[in-house]
Amino acid sequence: MTQRYAVIDLETTGNSPKKGDRIIQFAAVIIEDDNIVDEYSTYIRPEQSISLFIEELTGIDNDMVKDAPVFEEVAGKIFSILEDSVFVAHNVLFDLSFLKEELVRSGYEPFYGSAIDTVELAKILKPTSDGYKLNQLAREEKLEHARPHRADSDAYVTALLLLEFKKKLKSLPVMTLKQLYKHSFSLKSEISEMIDECLSFKLAQPEKHNPDLETFRGLAFRKIDGESHAESEIPDYPMNEEEKVKLIARAFPLFEKRNGQLNMMDNIYQSFQSSRHCIIEAGTGIGKSLGYLLPAAYFAKSRRKNIIVSTYTLQLQEQLLHKELPQLKKILPFPIHAVLLKGRGNYLSLAKFERSLRQKDDNYETSLTKMQILVWLTETETGDRDELHLTSGGQLFWERLQSDEFTYQGLQLPWQKRDFYTRARAIAEKADIIITNHSFLMADLISKNSGVAGDGYLILDEAHHFEKAASRHLGRRLDYITVKTMLNRLGTYEQKQLFYKIEKMASKRRKTDLPLIKTFNAHISDFFYEFEQLFYFLARQAEKLTKNGSPDRLPIDSNENWKQASFLTERLIQNLNSVMFELENRINLVKNSENPAGKNSLFYLNDAEVLLKGIEDIKQTLHEFFIKRNEDSIYWLDYTKAGPHQGISLSSQPISGSKILWDEYFSRQQSVIMTSATLSVKQSFAFFKAQLGIEDKPILTVSYPSPFNYKEKVKILVPSAMPDVASCSKDEFAEAAANSIIHAAKAAKGRMMVLFTSHDMLRSVYQKVKDSGSLQEFTLFAQGISGGSKMKLIRNFQTFDKALLFGTTSLWEGVDIPGESLSCLAIVRLPFSPPDEPVTAARCSLLEKRGINAFSAYSLPQAILRFRQGFGRLIRTSTDRGILLILDKRVMTSRYGREFQQSLPPAQWLEVTQEEMIQTIEKWI
Repeated sequence: MTQRYAVIDLETTGNSPKKGDRIIQFAAVIIEDDNIVDEYSTYIRPEQSISLFIEELTGIDNDMVKDAPVFEEVAGKIFSILEDSVFVAHNVLFDLSFLKEELVRSGYEPFYGSAIDTVELAKILKPTSDGYKLNQLAREEKLEHARPHRADSDAYVTALLLLEFKKKLKSLPVMTLKQLYKHSFSLKSEISEMIDECLSFKLAQPEKHNPDLETFRGLAFRKIDGESHAESEIPDYPMNEEEKVKLIARAFPLFEKRNGQLNMMDNIYQSFQSSRHCIIEAGTGIGKSLGYLLPAAYFAKSRRKNIIVSTYTLQLQEQLLHKELPQLKKILPFPIHAVLLKGRGNYLSLAKFERSLRQKDDNYETSLTKMQILVWLTETETGDRDELHLTSGGQLFWERLQSDEFTYQGLQLPWQKRDFYTRARAIAEKADIIITNHSFLMADLISKNSGVAGDGYLILDEAHHFEKAASRHLGRRLDYITVKTMLNRLGTYEQKQLFYKIEKMASKRRKTDLPLIKTFNAHISDFFYEFEQLFYFLARQAEKLTKNGSPDRLPIDSNENWKQASFLTERLIQNLNSVMFELENRINLVKNSENPAGKNSLFYLNDAEVLLKGIEDIKQTLHEFFIKRNEDSIYWLDYTKAGPHQGISLSSQPISGSKILWDEYFSRQQSVIMTSATLSVKQSFAFFKAQLGIEDKPILTVSYPSPFNYKEKVKILVPSAMPDVASCSKDEFAEAAANSIIHAAKAAKGRMMVLFTSHDMLRSVYQKVKDSGSLQEFTLFAQGISGGSKMKLIRNFQTFDKALLFGTTSLWEGVDIPGESLSCLAIVRLPFSPPDEPVTAARCSLLEKRGINAFSAYSLPQAILRFRQGFGRLIRTSTDRGILLILDKRVMTSRYGREFQQSLPPAQWLEVTQEEMIQTIEKWI
């Protein structure tokens, strides 16, 4: 017998019936035999006023409900709808708890039946979805959602989603459904009943073989056929300009010849041929990606070499893989094989996952994550974590499932042929072009088992980040939460975490020695105590030294401020040594016995070895930070007042990390191409080369300016009413900036991005704009305030006609918003790094010691490059027009302001009054 489902949605005056909030619309859609058989919807008079916010959200106003029944009049009907049904809703806890309160208030029994949350169901059955809002899911399933936030429309779409999810469940193999059923009892809603229904349906008929899936050791996963890459004759690289234009026009019928792009192609091909290094600045609109991909493809194919393309951001990797490479394949007269390769920890270890399914110590987060992965395995070809939409708890659990070099042979051996990381490496070695990131590339070059960069032909895109990535890669990181999580996983004997399991395994090989357990427990307890003491001390010191409540970065040096940290660290390391000694003894006892472990125990043994390595890293990091620092490195602490000691994180990096990497690894490569839209300062690459420590190297440098006519596309405005940033308080400046932004936003009708150099200033200006009430009809998004990733913020910003996006740090670059979605760009302050920022301070100090003016040699060129990167967000295509608004008058008044002006392409600069600014923006846009 199939189940009856009542799919419910409510619109309400607020979130809490206990505080007097009431229902204003109720809707139900009834499903029987997997068909919609009935619908019911009614407005409900709440006997209170509907707020403007709720009216804007739902479209329901006071006039629409004034003649509607009160809830008591329809309570009987609603009660009968729910009877003998499974209660289904999108975020079921809200609708169910609200309805229960209202039914009880009206004299009815609350609903006691089963409930299913379609959000929870979506997380399991759509594990790679971008998000789980009803609108997003409807879009992905191509379901029409005419009136979001109206109960009748929402309930109907939720019902359609439920039917799609049931179809998906029935399409899964019996093996997967059995595993899902086993783990579904830890969920918050009764999804187990639906899985059981679908499983019974599948078992009642012969299972059809799905040719796209294979099964192994209790798991079903997508079958991946080995790609065959037939050899074909490779024509010569088209050195003739006309040939290249014809070639590109095959995929781009409206292609306009760009000499810069064509010359870039030739330079790269010749650099590969002659094994030379090359630095290429390619301005916006040149077509940089195609400019290096085409010669790379010809060279890789003709020489049977693989070429690595390394990027800094995930966004560019995705763009190359899903946009640029498919276009390249249309152009080329021969097949090209390109792959994406990431660090080992990005890939699922099937061996570990198989063992984890046998463990019975699951909480909600791990059960949900296991169910997501079980479904994902029937879809993924890569096993790459970035495909999954994991909860924060799921991400922690992933760390126990990710591929690593410590996995035992006995655990790994059955899965060797199907291991995602092994397969990704093998495919990459046969590929023509390998897309990866700077971090993985550097790790691969340094690794003893380096194989990916074996041919030595590299393209470093976003090369202006290479110095930062290199220094970061060679540095150390440690934060409170990571250490606490790691030691909690180990636990004491009584907490029955990892130590308990290892001790139980060890005790089978010797008599249980209780004093040893007590000793270990004491060491763990002592460590926790000493660890808390150290981080409390660091938080107290940080609070003394920080200027405000914003996140702060403080240098850690050998002065008196941090002296006590050395004593605390020495005691902490003694405890860590004891913990490691006790844990290692038990691991060795289990490993060296005749029967190392039972079929389920290898998972825990592997977990313990990974944890032991992690504890060793903690010990080394703490020793380096507080006992014996490296004179060539910078050490600092990041502190968030909102978190006290939990908000502490420690970081270090070499002062010249990129020079170390270049001298030891990159200089040995056949040909390294470094490219970006912003590499030069004052028509010179001296600053970029100095950062990499390659000033004296014979490297070809070329610059291809943007083909856009900026004089016809951009006006640059500097409001004369803005106070001088150096001679007013931060609050005064923020007030004036907010005022200019409000007037500019109204004139531009939104479509405006505002770039800041600090989170503190962003928060202050955002709050002043919001509190003014002047932009109530606009939607405001702010990095670090609105929530969500950078890409989510950008997507949301593009969705609304009247929107402002306040951003800092990562939004200065890598943001591609073409067309009218971004018509006005405001830069609040010239992007100088604070002089007391540890990395800046250390590098400037080093230059001053050498007798070099640090401002001219480091601070100014770094700020100019960032300024150019910010400006690059405004004009993305040949049809774009826009306004650049600079709120920092120093660009016009300071002795170095001219250098900022000259760093941008020729455009009209105007110092304007408020009225002139408004008129210019309105007329230009």
